[in-house]
Amino acid sequence: IYRVANATMTRAIRSVTVERGHYPREFGLVAFGGAGPMHAAALADRLGVDRIVVPGSAGVLSAHGLLAADESHDVLRTVRLKLADATVTDGQAGYDELETRALESASDPDAARIERAADCRYAGQSFELPVPVESFDPDRIAEQFEAIHERTHGYRLDAPVEAVTLQVTATVETTSPSITVEGEDAGVHGTRMATFPDAGRVETTVHDRATMAPGTTIETPAILEQAESTTVVPPGWSGIVRRDGAVLLERTADDRPTGGS
Repeated sequence: IYRVANATMTRAIRSVTVERGHYPREFGLVAFGGAGPMHAAALADRLGVDRIVVPGSAGVLSAHGLLAADESHDVLRTVRLKLADATVTDGQAGYDELETRALESASDPDAARIERAADCRYAGQSFELPVPVESFDPDRIAEQFEAIHERTHGYRLDAPVEAVTLQVTATVETTSPSITVEGEDAGVHGTRMATFPDAGRVETTVHDRATMAPGTTIETPAILEQAESTTVVPPGWSGIVRRDGAVLLERTADDRPTGGS
């Protein structure tokens, strides 16, 4: 089941990286959720990724993000405009109305930052790509879309470009909550036997992540336990606890995998 789950997650990551022209080795992997940090190193091995970041609040990162995120209001309108036939007036009136509605929802309209975008596609396509819009210039938007389409999918089409949806986002910046790391030592509270795909059954150090102090280095293999998540650090990886409580894992093995291609 573990191997099947890793294969499924690897395919999912490749669908938003390799299949969109991004090479996984050029990125770090952020592991979160209850199970993400448990599978992260195995996924990184399959993808050829050398660095993993496990946030301190990994198991509840979505909830933390909700508290830390800026206030944002999105207002959209479906228009289905063929850009070759559209005029500046066609789009500008729509954006003005959407901006008014977005600001009405903001807690502090005067402090809100406004961003405009258009979801565009080639005529006949069943999916759109977002294009940033400073002012509604149909020719400029079409040019930007074709560049984004080529960068994303690797080609352009000789077909009309349509603006399907206009969008305005009003953002009010908020103050992110501070993170306090209270750990005072390495947090080691024992060992246990654990089985790893390439190393077999080995004695593994167990850490209480809540008590790990910033700067603590992690010798592998190791298991970091916390209330809402578990991080597995297999042989071939090392780790360190950063000042914000996040754990940075880096590959130490010389036999770097060929994954990610």
